[in-house]
Amino acid sequence: VDIIVLLPKGHCTKIQELQMTTVLKENVHVFGVEGNSDELDEPIKTVFADVAFVKKHNLMSLNSINWSRVLVQMAHHFLAYFQCTPSLDTHPLPLVEVVVPTGAAGNLAAGYIAQKIGLPIRLVVAVNRNDIIHRTVQQGDFSLSKAVKSTLASAMDIQVPYNMERVFWLLSGSDSQVTRALMEQFERTQSVNLPKELHSKHSPVLPCPCLCSQVSGSCPGCWPDP
Repeated sequence: VDIIVLLPKGHCTKIQELQMTTVLKENVHVFGVEGNSDELDEPIKTVFADVAFVKKHNLMSLNSINWSRVLVQMAHHFLAYFQCTPSLDTHPLPLVEVVVPTGAAGNLAAGYIAQKIGLPIRLVVAVNRNDIIHRTVQQGDFSLSKAVKSTLASAMDIQVPYNMERVFWLLSGSDSQVTRALMEQFERTQSVNLPKELHSKHSPVLPCPCLCSQVSGSCPGCWPDP
């Protein structure tokens, strides 16, 4: 197995860069790439859309473009629930609130699927100043800002949370045509206002009352949503 790591130059901390560039195994290949995380995701998604190419070279992705990553994260929600619940013998089972810091919304999609299966959790989304998910949950405004804002939580510096497509599909009652229309409009215009019938449905996610704009050495620094 060969592992190819694409490192967004200038968008990771020094420690993160060293974690990736000091691996000495012969099957690990690290490349520095110009651009932010969103720009890095585009060619990866294009490659995996070419099914013949993927099969020919036996490729797989370890980020949440790969559905199996979301399934693993779903198992994390179940494990966390079991650890937080003193007893599973009560009926109904107690509700556990899960705060999900998110960028591409993979863990958010996983939590929603866990809910659909029956796990009694309530999801609270937390983002940094790249707040497209926050605006989508609160206002139905799934649109890009002018630019990605750099923060100390660089893994969350994302404007195109591609797993929201999965969330929209689940919210729409597994309506692929509605989901496709939304995502095609987003690709064309970089802006979508969710239909009222979709946004007004019972959301699996509570908007966090604050946005975590920076992450300090000890804990998130939170400011009220401006």
